[in-house]
Amino acid sequence: MRLGGQHGIMCSIDLCAVSAYNQYMNATQWNKSAQVAHEATERAASTADPSLAIADLAEASRAIEGALQEAMAAAVLAGVSMRKVAEIAGMAPNSVPSRLARSTPLSGYTSGGTVTADMIAVARHDAATGRGPMTFTPRRKD
Repeated sequence: MRLGGQHGIMCSIDLCAVSAYNQYMNATQWNKSAQVAHEATERAASTADPSLAIADLAEASRAIEGALQEAMAAAVLAGVSMRKVAEIAGMAPNSVPSRLARSTPLSGYTSGGTVTADMIAVARHDAATGRGPMTFTPRRKD
């Protein structure tokens, strides 16, 4: 085990390699959303008319929410517990599973609009082996 990351996450060398790959793949997703939010807040800050700023601030809010979901999913796939993610984000632990279910990397592991710890374990294993979530494929094409 070795210590990695800003928040002192413990991970094995194999898991850290997978985590680095997942963080690289997901970084572009949450970085793009964060950039959109930045641009929208810049536009809102530069306008004198509050009614014109509303659309830009709403766009920034949606982009921040998307960036937060993708960053939380990347952290969970990197080995951070859902409880720790909630603590870092400053939110209730029971609000994390539904946010993770809406993220790109974990959306295939949802059940009833939420992600459980067991599903996250499967997602981590699939990421380590280079597979995606299993999907149903009918044998017959009727």
